[in-house]
Amino acid sequence: MEISWENIDELEDYQITYLLYKESLNVNQIAKVRNLSPQDIADHLIKIQVEKREEDRKKDTLELYLTLNKEERLEYLEQLDSDELTYFKRKILRLIHIEKDIRKLMILAWTAGEMRDTEFLDFLEGLVNHENEDMKKVANTAIKKIKNKSKESNKSEKDKKLEENKPINLNEKNFDNNTEKDDELQSFLGLDKNKRLDFLDRLKPEKMIYFKRKVYKRILTEYNTDDLIVLIWTTGELKDENFLKILHNLTEHRNSDVRRITYSAIRKIGSPKSREVLELGLLDSNPQTRQYCAKALLKVGNRHSLNILRNLYRARQGVEKDYVLRAYREAIIELEKSV
Repeated sequence: MEISWENIDELEDYQITYLLYKESLNVNQIAKVRNLSPQDIADHLIKIQVEKREEDRKKDTLELYLTLNKEERLEYLEQLDSDELTYFKRKILRLIHIEKDIRKLMILAWTAGEMRDTEFLDFLEGLVNHENEDMKKVANTAIKKIKNKSKESNKSEKDKKLEENKPINLNEKNFDNNTEKDDELQSFLGLDKNKRLDFLDRLKPEKMIYFKRKVYKRILTEYNTDDLIVLIWTTGELKDENFLKILHNLTEHRNSDVRRITYSAIRKIGSPKSREVLELGLLDSNPQTRQYCAKALLKVGNRHSLNILRNLYRARQGVEKDYVLRAYREAIIELEKSV
């Protein structure tokens, strides 16, 4: 159900509180408006955050895919094995016929072109008459890619054999020993913390760039929680803002340890781009996560962050962990000096 003023009669108390919070009212102001205690309001906000996380958890891979940029989408498609690609293609086929959002529809059409599958042709040919000019261009490009692939597939057996027997040029720029690199990353995941740090310290600049790409790509597909946590930890040590988009998505992960280490990595990167994500993290169910977010906002927070921290500090007295309250207080003191 949509949470909006239009359907306020259908909303629960905590959802109405959330609407007021979105209007930039602080905890004490909402408490006065609603004739409730600040503690009740804080509990409402925590409840809505938990609910939103649960909703986000139910989003499938395709929804996450639609938020990626072009390079990230290409990397994602490249790592899919044949079974995963077949399953993903089916989801694309289902969604592409009902998607109304132009931006998402263009991404789906682009993806169809990258997949080079003739099953998409009928629908894509219908899109070439779309009223949106950009949509037409994307559809036409996708159709060309699919038809070119189809022509290549129709080569004579003789041509195929000649192609297969063509010697590999090891000097080609695109040649790379991916298996060796994958093994290197897998070995890295098995190291203890100190050895991982030593490994990162020894990486030369050109190898560091490649290693970062492998880490990013692996995060997109990693299902093992322990390995995922190590990968996320690594992004924090690398302190590269290019990881932020995927890290921001991971703050909604269902596993509290994954969320905790994600916020820790975001804190280490220390970018103002993460400010809103960190503010939401102050309402996470994990107290250590709330502490990390407060410590991070100490450096990247603004006046809005300061107001949130003040409200939480007052509202959570007696119920919050002492170390979290200390982190709130330290952040408040520093932000009062700088904003």
